[in-house]
Amino acid sequence: MKIIILFILIFSLKLNATDKSKKLYGRELFPLSATKEYIYNSTFGETKVKAFIQNDLINTRSESSKFKYYQKLELKNNGLFVNNTYQWVKIFLFIHKENNISYSKPLRRYALPLYVGLEWQDETTEFIDEEGNPVKLNARVLAEETIKTEAGDFNALKIQTIVESSGGSKNIVTEWLAENIGMVKTHIEILGGGLTGMLRDLLGFGTIDFELKKIIQ
Repeated sequence: MKIIILFILIFSLKLNATDKSKKLYGRELFPLSATKEYIYNSTFGETKVKAFIQNDLINTRSESSKFKYYQKLELKNNGLFVNNTYQWVKIFLFIHKENNISYSKPLRRYALPLYVGLEWQDETTEFIDEEGNPVKLNARVLAEETIKTEAGDFNALKIQTIVESSGGSKNIVTEWLAENIGMVKTHIEILGGGLTGMLRDLLGFGTIDFELKKIIQ
């Protein structure tokens, strides 16, 4: 029995030593500044992104001539949570598609602190036009990588997130986040239905990409 207890104690100490050796990432991956505007080259053309803080919530606005994506987020000690999402996409000349998504409880989009090897899951129910669908999120931090963009080279944390809903939508999001910058690159694979599935079917977008072009102070 003493040998077993000693083994468990040594194993626990090794785990703690490993965890402490990993670099931890926190709020610096989600810098908030209403004075900065991020410009991305994207599948939808040049896209502008800004963040605003209102009533303790973070409002992000991503806009191009063909695409609008707004989110209300909440940054807590244990993660960044999505409270509401609005999407608008131009399909043809005078035809567009939009929806407003709310959640039965905020969805934890990112766990905090982040480190290579971390995995997390979350689930909620999303409501689109009052129709509810359970949603599951599975995510993991894959690696630290150097990413080359038009805006420069960045040391970034690579994260992959799979989001599935009972309504048939499934998207795999791979993104790179840099300290004091935020998102520098995103690649989205559209595998299911929903609004992104409609984009794939109508517009031929099987993937959606964003890459940082410049930051305007």
